[in-house]
Amino acid sequence: MNKSATIMLVDDDEDDRLIFTSVISEIDATIDCICFSTALNSLKTLQTKDTGKPDCIFLDLNLPLMHGFEFLKIIKTSKDLHDIPVIIYSTSSREADKIKAKELGASNFLSKPSSMRDLKEKVTELLTTVCCNNN
Repeated sequence: MNKSATIMLVDDDEDDRLIFTSVISEIDATIDCICFSTALNSLKTLQTKDTGKPDCIFLDLNLPLMHGFEFLKIIKTSKDLHDIPVIIYSTSSREADKIKAKELGASNFLSKPSSMRDLKEKVTELLTTVCCNNN
């Protein structure tokens, strides 16, 4: 990557956020990973005009207060935010969830892998192909 990228992670599980940010720093220490535990807080941040947009969003589905699909629908219908790639990052591997995510505009669907090595491999691929391929 030629320039530093910014990734937003929206996941209510503290351990999953820690693992994800650790993997991101292993992939590229210049990537800025901003974490939120609720979709509402991340949405408020994104809708603040003076806040820069992330290069991509990794989004859990089962979140408190606002489900990931509801957040995805809001992002993809917003004229200011619709172009941000959103990758669903969930424990779900249900085909129905994958189909709904695609219908709502998700760029990709990543079921949370069971090992950090697998996570690193899959996130590296997604950063290259979906999030940061223009950097």
